[in-house]
Amino acid sequence: MVSDTIEFIYDNKICKIKNPDPNKTILDFIRSDLKRTGTKEGCAEGGCGACTIVLGELINKKLTYKSINSCISFLPIIDKKHLILIEDLSLKNNQLHPIQEAMVKFHGS
Repeated sequence: MVSDTIEFIYDNKICKIKNPDPNKTILDFIRSDLKRTGTKEGCAEGGCGACTIVLGELINKKLTYKSINSCISFLPIIDKKHLILIEDLSLKNNQLHPIQEAMVKFHGS
């Protein structure tokens, strides 16, 4: 039996989407539904990295994280996964996250 609900972890909460649009990209969901604008659409082809997000998944009793292009990935992919966005990298004391520091130090864009 196929479920009509997607469940995923975001911001330390279990989120549910009932009757998700299978043709909606994760990027569109992030920007329109979650109202997070740090993830951008650049090339809309998965080549530039502006839309990169991280998904965590339990595989063989081990938590595995991988980055994906949200502009070419559809919403059902996040089912049973942990969603991490660029906004989640901010530290409580207004300091740069180590990833952000590396981007500044090495002139990343």
